[in-house]
Amino acid sequence: MKKHLFPVALFSLILGLGACQKEIQPIEPEAPSLPTNIYDLKVSETFNFKSTRDIRMRVLVEKGNYAGEVYRVNIYDDFPTIANLITSGIIEVGSELELEFRIPSALEYIYVEKVSSTGARELQRLTAANYLAAKFQNQAPLVTMKGQPGSGLDCNTGCSTTYNNYSGNLSLSSGTICLTGTYSGSLTLSGSVTVRICGTANIGNININGSNPAVTMYFLENSIVSISNANFNSTNNSMLNYSDSLSFSSGFSIGGTFTNNAKMSVHGNMNINSGAPDLINNGEIYVEDDLNNNEILVNNNYIFVNGKLKPNGSSTTTNNCQIYSVDDFDVNSTFYNYGYVKCYNETKVAGSETFYNYSGALLSTEDLVINGTVNGPSSSGLGTVKVADNTTINSSGTLSGRVELCDSSGVNTNNGTISSPASLSCGNYIATNACNPEGFGTATITDTDGDGVADNIDDYPNDATRAYNSYYPSAGTYSTIGYEDLWPSQGDYDFNDLVISYRIKKVLNASNNVVEMYTTYLVRAIGATYDNGFGFQLDAINPSEISGITGQSLTQSLISLNANKTESGQNKAVVIVYDSPEPLINRVSGSMFNTIKSNASGSFDTLSLYVGFTTPILASRLTIDKVNPFIFVDGQRGVEVHLPDMVPTDKANTQLLGTKNDSSNPSLGRYYKTGNNLPYVIEVPATFDYPAEKESISDAYTYFINWAASGGTSYTNWYENLSGYRNANKIY
Repeated sequence: MKKHLFPVALFSLILGLGACQKEIQPIEPEAPSLPTNIYDLKVSETFNFKSTRDIRMRVLVEKGNYAGEVYRVNIYDDFPTIANLITSGIIEVGSELELEFRIPSALEYIYVEKVSSTGARELQRLTAANYLAAKFQNQAPLVTMKGQPGSGLDCNTGCSTTYNNYSGNLSLSSGTICLTGTYSGSLTLSGSVTVRICGTANIGNININGSNPAVTMYFLENSIVSISNANFNSTNNSMLNYSDSLSFSSGFSIGGTFTNNAKMSVHGNMNINSGAPDLINNGEIYVEDDLNNNEILVNNNYIFVNGKLKPNGSSTTTNNCQIYSVDDFDVNSTFYNYGYVKCYNETKVAGSETFYNYSGALLSTEDLVINGTVNGPSSSGLGTVKVADNTTINSSGTLSGRVELCDSSGVNTNNGTISSPASLSCGNYIATNACNPEGFGTATITDTDGDGVADNIDDYPNDATRAYNSYYPSAGTYSTIGYEDLWPSQGDYDFNDLVISYRIKKVLNASNNVVEMYTTYLVRAIGATYDNGFGFQLDAINPSEISGITGQSLTQSLISLNANKTESGQNKAVVIVYDSPEPLINRVSGSMFNTIKSNASGSFDTLSLYVGFTTPILASRLTIDKVNPFIFVDGQRGVEVHLPDMVPTDKANTQLLGTKNDSSNPSLGRYYKTGNNLPYVIEVPATFDYPAEKESISDAYTYFINWAASGGTSYTNWYENLSGYRNANKIY
């Protein structure tokens, strides 16, 4: 067995130390300057109450493996292994792809993945902006860190006490304490205290004694923190790191929950103690000596261990991306590998323990000793264990499931059991990607339908007219629209007269043109006595371009249809989804449906609607900003209510525009806003928890007015279920 030692550069921190103790400087709350209710709120004429951002992105694949090579580009809202797919595209090497899509305004990063016909993947993380560019140059796959959306916290707001440029020991037991400037000293924490570190901190000792209620500690963005010793033993306590400069100078033992969202280094051993704690890594962790897991470790990104990697006892380790161990990798407890594990020395699977190596996962090790079980997927896919030198399978060792063990020099000792379909072979192919820079084997490229898109990147490998799917808001989430139906009068702003969640899936061909569109609808609430119909207009599509529609619920004889099921008498394609919601819901009682908290909840069905096109449509004509949803009120087809500044259909009664509380002005492109520029409809790119009946959205959501008054730049995540963001008593 050969031992490989690698010199590793340690993270260094430059800490500015305060020369003397400063007085506590509490931050006084600013005097309120915003209205306390939505009725007094006036916002900018240009603000349309969008919680979303429309993005135009250019993607260039500069070099490929051969002329004419075709790639797939995927856009995700997070690191691909745990993300939702937003949209995709097909691009030929040397050409440029333009994508248009919509994301939540609160989303800080998007992830752009290039997938080759061999399955090799490269990943770039981009900061969200209205206009973006990604350039792939056929270099080694990027080890792009997952990252997390920002903490959403700072030391300017929400602090009960702030210590600025403070030197000295602190004992804290309540409130939200913020440390700014330079801090030097030790911390003793107990009770229900929350600590935010925003500056440069040189901490001698952290003693966390709280148990119930718990202590919470944040290392926020741009902070620089060095900690000598940490007593972090109570399982109810938590630490969250958003700093790229967090260092533990003499090891670190985790006894609570630690979530790493940025970069941290441990100069010594890192121990996850037994009990009920866990370590969740979404960023980068460097450990100078050994990493001992005695409970729960979930790695979604990158861990480098300069010593031994040791999952012990009854612990569980899940690797979703990449882990490196310079010394031994001792599997003494259950280990789930969905990504890449690299051991530069010996991997040893102890007796009665199992190393699970799932489809596409790779364990690459110098030497391997199996006394327990190496297990692969049960039904599909194949995992690989690659051994560079010596392989020993002892009598208690087992290889089972869909896994192959590849030792090109042959297995040195084989006294164990190899249960089919497990094998001693080297035939698998695992593409390189952002988690796996090594990869394995040689790809076989197949294009069954001959559309120029290899089967492995084709969602429809047996159909030359279809290649991939694109989504709004994503493949796994819904967007929600809330309506006020008293237009043109002003409503009560609970936005629950109709609450409908929906998702759009577009199917595109190899030329990036739209072949068909599927929409899914959930009628979640009706806080109105009116029987309101619902539909959408495709603002850039003519009725004749629709080949047919299926899935509509039309029961009231209110709507006249063309032969292709679009609404007749319209110059643009208008699709009426339903003329009454009643067939789609199951009421318990009463005229209201799922809006009165004291009433029992009703259930709702899923409506799936299909729209086909006579010929493929340019994707730019069917972007989400050109899909125009609306209701028509209580059987009155002409009384339409749309999102702000979205144009009414030809069937709308335009005489109502600009009457009562509505201030629409078609000559200015202004529609469906009050004099204070407030909307009658609001959309949230999530499964929104809407206000209860007669509860204003500004009373239900603490920062709604702050968000609106800022023109959508502050509190972009105002609708999320975060501490202090909502009044649960006013939300259904």
